[in-house]
Amino acid sequence: MEIARVFESLKIAARQVARKRMRVLLTALGIAIGVAAVVGTISLGEGIRYQAVEAIKEQSDLTLIEATADIRGGTLHLITPAKIDEIAAIPHIKASSAVVREAYATKRQTYLGVIGIDPTEIGEVIKPRYFKGDPIDPGSRQAVLGHDLAETLQRYEGIRLGDTIPILIRQYDEDGMPVDVQVDFTLVGVLQERDDQFDQMMLIDRGVAQDLRGGEASLDGVLIRVDHPEEVFGVVDGVKALGLTATGAFEQIESVNRLMDVVVLLLAFFAGVSLIVGALMIMNTMITSIFERTREIGITMAIGASPGNVLQLILFECLYIGLIGGVIGDLLGIAFAGVINIFGKPFIIAQLGDTFATFADADITLITPGLLLLGIVIAVVLSQISGFYPALKAARLNPVTAIRTGV
Repeated sequence: MEIARVFESLKIAARQVARKRMRVLLTALGIAIGVAAVVGTISLGEGIRYQAVEAIKEQSDLTLIEATADIRGGTLHLITPAKIDEIAAIPHIKASSAVVREAYATKRQTYLGVIGIDPTEIGEVIKPRYFKGDPIDPGSRQAVLGHDLAETLQRYEGIRLGDTIPILIRQYDEDGMPVDVQVDFTLVGVLQERDDQFDQMMLIDRGVAQDLRGGEASLDGVLIRVDHPEEVFGVVDGVKALGLTATGAFEQIESVNRLMDVVVLLLAFFAGVSLIVGALMIMNTMITSIFERTREIGITMAIGASPGNVLQLILFECLYIGLIGGVIGDLLGIAFAGVINIFGKPFIIAQLGDTFATFADADITLITPGLLLLGIVIAVVLSQISGFYPALKAARLNPVTAIRTGV
């Protein structure tokens, strides 16, 4: 019975809205412009975020993470064998390998960033592709160079594949005085260009690196290979939960997300101003409508309608206005996004630089069903909020006074 009454109120409200189509349309346009601004700006922000993340995924080794020591709550959390076991137990870790990081120099003082890693674990963790040469043998003083470092050493020191690399390692004597010790490594391989830190690194056996450090068994980090890009952030959370720091290409995505959150928030703020204007238009329209229908409302209440029925009827009229505004706003938002793609894309790509040149082949806005639904929900909610005061005012009318004084 109650449901039938609600449907009856919906039909009456629809007739009321249909009686004044032009006024309703103009009122709905007010909220529609606000919805279009919200849909357009959010689609731009989400589109740039999506394309940037995809570009990072394509250009970077996203599934490679390094866990390093950190200080949490005043406690230093080191990379210990127990921590390595705990890291390996984190779900979605495909492979991991503890590493030692060192800084050596050639006899001509070319800086060498060195990573000591277990040669048997390089394949699963780093996934190296060799430009030329072979992997290092376990326990040997052999070295594999990153692409850029190999070019530098070849150009300025004439070091080629198979040559011996005389390396100076800074050590300290019994008096604490620095002493440079020369150690020879044999260059056995050069990596293909990767566009990451390994282009500038020299890879050696981890045990050899620890021996050259003075037999210390300390470790500087753990390289982690995650099984899927979508699981990277879950693994990062797991590493941080152990009190360690996680670094990797995923940090670029975090930076993009933080930037775009701020951009979307700012753009949505200005779009929100349009929504407020639209809400005020609905309120003004409904107040005027109630003033024009004071006598009609009084008669309706005199023949049995309760204040609740009147309140419901006015809010249903606002509901229709909100729905119309939401649908039109979504359509305008889609058109707005199209205009941004056509005319705004060249400017935005120019501002972002060559890193995001791939944007040229894709839309920089992203319209999703969820975003369109959000536009309609915003319009409906605002219409109900802005219509509540006029509805309450109508519900509080005295039927006798309304019939006597109403228009």
